[in-house]
Amino acid sequence: MCIKSQQTLIKLLSSTVTAMMKVLLLAVLSIAAVSAKPFFTRHPGLRITGGEDAAEGQFPYQISYQWGILGFFEHVCGGSIISPTWIVTAGHCVTEVPAIGEYKIVAGITNLFENNAQRQEINVVEKIVHSDYAGGVAPNDIALLRLQSPLEFGDLVQPINLPAADLVASGDSVLSGWGSTSTSQLPIMPAQLQTTTIPVLANSECVSAIDAVLEQGETNPFSDASNICTGPLTGGISACSGDSGGPLAQENTLIGIVSWGMTPCGSEGAPSVYTKVSNFIDFIIEHVADLPK
Repeated sequence: MCIKSQQTLIKLLSSTVTAMMKVLLLAVLSIAAVSAKPFFTRHPGLRITGGEDAAEGQFPYQISYQWGILGFFEHVCGGSIISPTWIVTAGHCVTEVPAIGEYKIVAGITNLFENNAQRQEINVVEKIVHSDYAGGVAPNDIALLRLQSPLEFGDLVQPINLPAADLVASGDSVLSGWGSTSTSQLPIMPAQLQTTTIPVLANSECVSAIDAVLEQGETNPFSDASNICTGPLTGGISACSGDSGGPLAQENTLIGIVSWGMTPCGSEGAPSVYTKVSNFIDFIIEHVADLPK
């Protein structure tokens, strides 16, 4: 989720769609475009900068959350499997995408276009956004997606563990997603799932880094209670458009959900910011009855 100081159109145009369909989709998405505060803007659809191709089965909990209209679907956000019938993602992946059309998740893949034996596509029938999420770049950026039918678990489809409510994450973490691999304003959207290992930063370091890029009068939206962030602050590696809602993990435990960052992705001094999952265990338990024991 990159940040920039202008209104942003949500562009979800498939390379396989005909020219006429592209015009129709762009018109629909232009109407549905959402703007946020100056400087901080949501992009459902940010992707990993500075990563590498993920191996098949490396992230069996990773899903692609897709929006479709007239039978054409496009990746908009990531998400994580937490039970046979529930996915956890970012709140903005629900509030800042078109209200029309259909939504589904795709599990069991590393390439968006592959059709392996474990590929599973299931419609989303319910979306629950945290009641304290105000939209845009804000705390409590978390949502749950209920599936129309249960996932079938196998080598390529598995739930990720939830953290303890008192977890204070530190050290290296692993990010995965289909976000942009570009360090410029022009996105490069990979079909292959990307991954990278990045350090979790202390909250004080996150706040200082974000303060350093704010303009006078702007408020730092980082929340100690709701967020964690990652480096490196040397630049070149970060979450980006399309990674939104996806997992930040340590030892198969979900510690963060991609929430927001700064543009261009991978800029020096710019951390990536995530929803701190340990702060929302009660929210998840309240709604998800089939969590693995």
